[in-house]
Amino acid sequence: MLDKRRKELEFEVGDSVYLKMALLRGPNRSITATKLSPRYMGPFRVVERVGPVAYRLELPEIMQAFHKVFHVSMLKKCLHRDEEVLAEIPPDLQANMTAEARPLRVLDRKISELRRKRIPMMRVLWDCNGV
Repeated sequence: MLDKRRKELEFEVGDSVYLKMALLRGPNRSITATKLSPRYMGPFRVVERVGPVAYRLELPEIMQAFHKVFHVSMLKKCLHRDEEVLAEIPPDLQANMTAEARPLRVLDRKISELRRKRIPMMRVLWDCNGV
């Protein structure tokens, strides 16, 4: 049985690709904090094909601690010029590909009542840029 969702992707050495930011999700999901935040970062240049579905990328200095080989499902072909950048790499990117978010200020407070419980709720503006 064929998988109708499967896409056969192949890249050549020297192609520009975007890297999926799903790698950056986890307990500290501050990089993907909103619905409209970018899904990919890059572009990065393909240095070599490691296997049938793995590619080595040329990463910038800030990402030198990360593994440089990625599965083809984490990559997307870059169809734009080299000067365009889809998402900035956060300056406080950690080795597990997360960034720390810091609260800037409280926007709203309210108390929700659920049956006999009173739940204090707070809406906070977060600083996800690491500035």
